[in-house]
Amino acid sequence: MSRSRSRGTLLALALGVGCGALIANTGNRIESKPEPGPMGAALIADSARFDELLAALAQLEGTPIARHARSLRASLPDCPRLEGYAASGRLSDLLPSLGCSAPVPDRADLEALRAGRDLLIALPVPGGRLVGALTIDSSGDLLLDLTLPRAIGEGLAGLALPGSEAPGRSELNDSGTLIHARIRSAEPLDLASWVPPDSQGARMFRLKSELFAGLVLDDTWEIAVYLPTEGDSMPRAALALNFKQRSAAVAAMEDFIGKLQDSWQVNRTFFRIDSAEGACLLDLRLLPELAPCYLASERALIIGWNPASLHQAMADPRGELSGLGDNGGAVIHLERFAEADRILSRALSVEAASAPRAYPWSRVVATGATAKSEYRLKLRFEVGAGT
Repeated sequence: MSRSRSRGTLLALALGVGCGALIANTGNRIESKPEPGPMGAALIADSARFDELLAALAQLEGTPIARHARSLRASLPDCPRLEGYAASGRLSDLLPSLGCSAPVPDRADLEALRAGRDLLIALPVPGGRLVGALTIDSSGDLLLDLTLPRAIGEGLAGLALPGSEAPGRSELNDSGTLIHARIRSAEPLDLASWVPPDSQGARMFRLKSELFAGLVLDDTWEIAVYLPTEGDSMPRAALALNFKQRSAAVAAMEDFIGKLQDSWQVNRTFFRIDSAEGACLLDLRLLPELAPCYLASERALIIGWNPASLHQAMADPRGELSGLGDNGGAVIHLERFAEADRILSRALSVEAASAPRAYPWSRVVATGATAKSEYRLKLRFEVGAGT
């Protein structure tokens, strides 16, 4: 494992969560707009602004994104406006089609959705179209508004998309996070319904338990991944699952641990932080530094990668999510990734390649809302948010 590979893993995790899963619910309902016409893929952009975007992506050195951005930037024509259209609906066909003009069949609808912003892209997805409108402000921050059809939230994807109610205040420590998200999901937290009964997960971990059937959870979840400390080979991480009734949640969790012990010869160790009590499986070391623990607070089951993860997650400050307050949200601290990569590389004793000269943004902040027929998501890629 090289240092560039570990950096790429962190970056992929962060951007994947930020653009796909790290979505938060504002609790406000919105009016949906008419769906555009033909379901091809289309892009309309101001050339100078699109070039700024590609230049920023090219700073992600050592990644396929950077290579594609540099190649595309070199191939673009010299004109003030760019257009592209691919009847196939595939991004791989859309980007090579970019030119000074294109036969976009629903141009008027797309221009209305663009509303004067720097770039608009439309891609077919299950149930309709994903539409993204991008603005680059005077500070260099990217403001991305995404509209997705409700059908895209069916199944597992619904866990990362906003429901109609706000999730409330945070349960986990907000200091020193790489990734921090808290939402009340659009779909019930019925994880067991997505685990095939004959799958490895069902056989090894008994995931058909009452806990994972969503009977005791209220559909609010929160995750925090922390900047590792010197010597750590994995970032510390914790997951909080809000429950409907504490006694039922604890009983379900203990039943889950009992079923794990039927499959694995592991010992249950009592664990406590302040008034929150739970247990650890200190000898379940299937992955680096894995010694999972849980605690039951007044409102949530809090599950940690190991005891150190829970000690960090339960420390103050708690009660808000990176300044987003009661509405919930998601934050990725890209400015901390280089330091995380350095610590993990040293702990794993891997060869250290040169770090990127700069990340294009310091952090990504995501918020969202839901309507009857669509999700509306907002992502802000900030150039100078600080540490």
